Amino acid sequence: MAIEYAYEMQHSSSKVKTVDLGCFGPIPASLNKFKSSGKVVLFTKNMLLEIEKCSITNALWKLQEADQREILTLIQRFELPEVLARILVTRGVNIENASDFLYPLIRSLLPDPFHLLDMDKAVSRIIRAIKNNENIAIFGDYDVDGATSSALINRYLRAIDIHSIIYIPDRVDEGYGLNTDALLQLKKNGIDLCISVDCGTLAYQPIEDAKVFGLDIIVVDHHLGTEKLPSAVAVVNPNRLDESFPHNSLAAVGVSFLLIVALNKSLREQGFFTNKKEPDLFDLLDLVALGTVCDVMQITGLNRAFVSQGLKVMSARKNVGLRVLFDALGILEKPSVSRLGFSIGPCINAGGRIGEASLGARLLSTDDDEEAHSIALKLIDLNNARKVLENEALLEATAQAEKFAQLGVNFIMVSGNWHQGIIGIIASRLKEQFHLPTIVMSLNNGIGKASCRSILGVDIGAAVLSAKFTNLIIEGGGHSMAAGFSIKEDKINDLHDFFTERFSNSINEKTLKADSIVTAKAINLSLWNQLQRLGPFGVGNPEPRFIIQGAKIRKPEVIGVDHIKCFIADDNVMVRAIAFRSANTHLGSAIMQGNVKAILGKISMNYWNGNEFVQFLIEDVLTIS
Repeated sequence: MAIEYAYEMQHSSSKVKTVDLGCFGPIPASLNKFKSSGKVVLFTKNMLLEIEKCSITNALWKLQEADQREILTLIQRFELPEVLARILVTRGVNIENASDFLYPLIRSLLPDPFHLLDMDKAVSRIIRAIKNNENIAIFGDYDVDGATSSALINRYLRAIDIHSIIYIPDRVDEGYGLNTDALLQLKKNGIDLCISVDCGTLAYQPIEDAKVFGLDIIVVDHHLGTEKLPSAVAVVNPNRLDESFPHNSLAAVGVSFLLIVALNKSLREQGFFTNKKEPDLFDLLDLVALGTVCDVMQITGLNRAFVSQGLKVMSARKNVGLRVLFDALGILEKPSVSRLGFSIGPCINAGGRIGEASLGARLLSTDDDEEAHSIALKLIDLNNARKVLENEALLEATAQAEKFAQLGVNFIMVSGNWHQGIIGIIASRLKEQFHLPTIVMSLNNGIGKASCRSILGVDIGAAVLSAKFTNLIIEGGGHSMAAGFSIKEDKINDLHDFFTERFSNSINEKTLKADSIVTAKAINLSLWNQLQRLGPFGVGNPEPRFIIQGAKIRKPEVIGVDHIKCFIADDNVMVRAIAFRSANTHLGSAIMQGNVKAILGKISMNYWNGNEFVQFLIEDVLTIS
């Protein structure tokens, strides 16, 4: 096993090679004697710490390796602090792509949208509808990606003086995606063209039915497809099996943005804007950022540019609905990925989960302050009600999951009479707690509706599609990290056996990768500000993790329902710290008892009552044996 280590700046008189805190280099001769230990050795502050395989959360801590020559090259070329250069190298950033990473610009990363299959057909059909004054509907999913995709296309069409309506199906009454009854009703109401966003790739029968009664469908989606395509006018989806488009990690709102880029370009070339102002597409990037973050897409490449620029647009508060929601929630600081994921997204989702499904899309589409305020308050109330339902269901689901985990299984599948709107959240919570692919089912009248969440390396979307091919489920689909399906209750045992075999060889070992070792003294505003140059953070570009060793836990106390706040003390320095949702866990017990010899976590900024301060988010600890 390779030796991974770090060492601090030594006194200038020392014969040991000196580097900055957390920096790696050739193993000093003084450490050669530890090579034979076969364990990971960290060397800092003249102390040795052997990182055992099992932390308090049964995770393996892995200190990231980085090539010192590449680090020095980035330092010299971009004048970066060593800690930033090191983190970049560990994430595969090199001299060739560092500029795009540090300065992610849409203009340099945006591909030609017409390279997507069927984009030309989709644009041609929309332009025909515009010229013929046809009625257009946008049919979206009930989650944040669906709401942002729907609002984005609706706002663009409005900006060019084209009216469209948004239709969002009810989660319980209609289920996910296109359905024949809704499409027929749209046709009866005079709709000529329906643009399906964040759904439709697998909606073979509804789209075939729509074709029969004369309603044209354009599918704009990102979910995994099969060899068979629906009989739509166009299927624009980077995850079509016959698609070679390289940007296949886009959310549906990202694909929708490419659609309006292509549409806008074609309209410009046809002289559409000769006598009218061309809309600024960048003004819509706040919606792209929101949908990308909340659908947990990779924050790399083009998505990174979307989110980075979208957060800047959001800071300008041009979208009335978002501005009103931020104000109603009392969020004063600049928009961030964490705020979108943990505050804004859940509120917009609340309507689709347990209330009126269209509320989120309506909020993001409106330019009326009064309407936005009314919708925002409804969504906040629904989100609070959702939290109550979630807490009750989570207790029951966790009890079932613990029995699964004790058996040493490679996945978790639990079920109960829970509200369909919260099972996705429950699946996410269980996946985080047990680090296993998780399926959560809501049972009602002999039918189970399931939401699935997965871990890196286990493609849950492909597993669900495979189950569909074997007729174990009624309908289903998704992508690698999340999926959903419906199933007859008498098929659940067979599906469990199917997933048992499917995941039998999956590797579920939990690994927490740390970027460097720091002292408590190093956790300050200066370091936090430096780290922000590497944002926005998310899947594919996680917030940097650090290890603190030898420090003590001071003044631990439970706050809220189940959070623990404390101080990390070292060398007469006290740093604020918090461990979320830890009060009733092994991690929480270790913190409350102060039984800690090393701490792993992230550095964050806490905003409270107009004040801000740096704190350490504790994710895991090594205990004193």
